Amino acid sequence: MFVFNRKNKTCIDYKERGLVKKKSIEKYTFYSPEWDNYLDEVAQYVQTSRFLPKYHLYPKTGLMNDPNGLSYFNGKYHVFYQWFPFDAAHGMKHWGHATSDNLVSFEDQGYAIIPDEEYERHGAYSGNAFEYEGKLYLYYTANYKTDNGKIAKQALAVMDQTGKIEKYSGNPIIEGAPTGFSDELRDPFVFKRDGNFYMLLGGSRFADGQRRIGFGDIGEILLYKSDDLFHWEYLGTIDLPIDKGYMLECPSLTRIDGKDVLILSPMGVKREKYRFQNRFAAIYLIGKLDVKNRTFQVEMLDELDSGFDFYAPQTFYGRADQSLMIGWFGCGEQIYPTDDEMWKHGLTMSQNLSIHNNRLYRYPIEELTNSFELNQCKKVKELFPNTKHYHVSFDININENFELKVGSEDDYWVFSNQVETGLVSIHRGSLSAKIDEGYGQVRSIKAGDYFENNVTVDIFVDNSFVEVYLNKGERVFSFRVFLVNEKQIVKFSKQKKATLGNYRETHYVK
Repeated sequence: MFVFNRKNKTCIDYKERGLVKKKSIEKYTFYSPEWDNYLDEVAQYVQTSRFLPKYHLYPKTGLMNDPNGLSYFNGKYHVFYQWFPFDAAHGMKHWGHATSDNLVSFEDQGYAIIPDEEYERHGAYSGNAFEYEGKLYLYYTANYKTDNGKIAKQALAVMDQTGKIEKYSGNPIIEGAPTGFSDELRDPFVFKRDGNFYMLLGGSRFADGQRRIGFGDIGEILLYKSDDLFHWEYLGTIDLPIDKGYMLECPSLTRIDGKDVLILSPMGVKREKYRFQNRFAAIYLIGKLDVKNRTFQVEMLDELDSGFDFYAPQTFYGRADQSLMIGWFGCGEQIYPTDDEMWKHGLTMSQNLSIHNNRLYRYPIEELTNSFELNQCKKVKELFPNTKHYHVSFDININENFELKVGSEDDYWVFSNQVETGLVSIHRGSLSAKIDEGYGQVRSIKAGDYFENNVTVDIFVDNSFVEVYLNKGERVFSFRVFLVNEKQIVKFSKQKKATLGNYRETHYVK
């Protein structure tokens, strides 16, 4: 019998594991039925966590990262994701799978892609989904390592109308990187333009043109073309007049109001005073993609999220062909209290994308915002949610100092506006369960860069997952907090007219 160590469960010391792993599990173990009993026990243990969300997707065991293959297919939404089921750490990545009618309640579909073939012997990495002739084509990176470094491989699996997924017998569909490029070549994103199929691949190039092990010196987006979705021709790189860091990954493309929106996750972008504060960034470019000349005319560039925990977002089209996005609710390798509980990270809420004044706005879909029992409040200085899953809405004026504390007297996080500095900030340095202080405790934006006077603030708290939307998504802070006390108090520094709503839906439909 596998034994769990639940000692000191009510006051987690995350420097010690709260759960003893099976020592026989190696980093590059892939799922097989022999692990079912172990994983069932781990799943039961995860459900005892005090930090579980209700309206964010999270792993039933282990670590979840990038959203993959986001799509609306055959009357259902499909959310695939990177998943290492055996531990709250990065390891052999599988594709997990959940389906939904509304992107609010999900049904777990288990494993979509298990990396059990030789060409993917170190994991099935990120990619996207493309529907064609009644089938859903799932493109992904087959992680393949040797003593002399990686060999870049891209692969394909196809899902039919019954939900059956089969890997393409001709995998890998692309093998190796072009001359002068690192084999850190990944995250295929397939789309159709002018009657042709195209693929974006994230990668990096060596400045001297000589291939070596590891990352290159300059991030690049590579463009491929296909007539049949199986055989691909390399066309070259897309000219991007931006800081590309040393690696560009997780490319994603959508069209809104006739404009192209290119989503990228760069590594090594130069840190600015109030942008790109995290180890890895996520950015958007609004403009025009010219596939013939391989150029992107940039009209607007900005960071997507100003919080601690956001990376690798992917766009997709919904039931009504609306542009949607989901991101990874994580960034880097922070140590979390849930590491001891054998689960880590999750995904953001599903968000509608729109363009206003040539800026990209993202805000939770209506199906989610309608899932809260909203109650109008008179001017108050305190709110008392009777749950850990709620939505608070109010207005601030950036020309007036303001502070909001959420938690208890000695365990709280802060949202603030400071006139003297001109900063709108989140602070999580006063949490009793500290979160890897090496990543910092404050994230800020310069209010005057975005706002003039009044700003609508929407805060969605889902236990340890928090998303703060300013002006209905003009700026967003996504971050994790781990409040120990069961009861939370929302304290305003001055009286505010506010709306409080408790979440009223269940998370998973079994």
